[in-house]
Amino acid sequence: MKLFPLCAFFYSVALCCYAQEKLLNPAEFLGYESGERFTPHLRAVEYFKHVAAALPNAEVYTYGETYEHRPLIYLVISSPENFKNLHQIRKDNLKRTGLEEGTPSSQKIAIVWLSYNVHGNEASSMEASLLTLYELANPANRTTQE
Repeated sequence: MKLFPLCAFFYSVALCCYAQEKLLNPAEFLGYESGERFTPHLRAVEYFKHVAAALPNAEVYTYGETYEHRPLIYLVISSPENFKNLHQIRKDNLKRTGLEEGTPSSQKIAIVWLSYNVHGNEASSMEASLLTLYELANPANRTTQE
């Protein structure tokens, strides 16, 4: 009888480990190299959601939709430590700019906004966004993780 709770614990730990997706690069996810084909909006959104599902320090937010009812999204990614404190980091930056009253904390953490596809007929920026996201998100990339 005492063995059952122990087995249940190890089963749930194993299930959690396998439930987290492996982070795929855009070529692995899409099935072709960047620039070989045009990546439709839906597939790009799916890749952003894949990255968020694969990493505990990334999350996709929808802020609207296009006239064609396509989701408008952004993805927040940060170090695991900063990801836990996104609200405070945002508030501190608003205080530093004078958009919110109060004194910011002593930590000075920048927020960087990368925006792609200013014009709908410029396909290269969509491909660039996928590659940039992968480079920033990839835990094996020591340059972007330090």
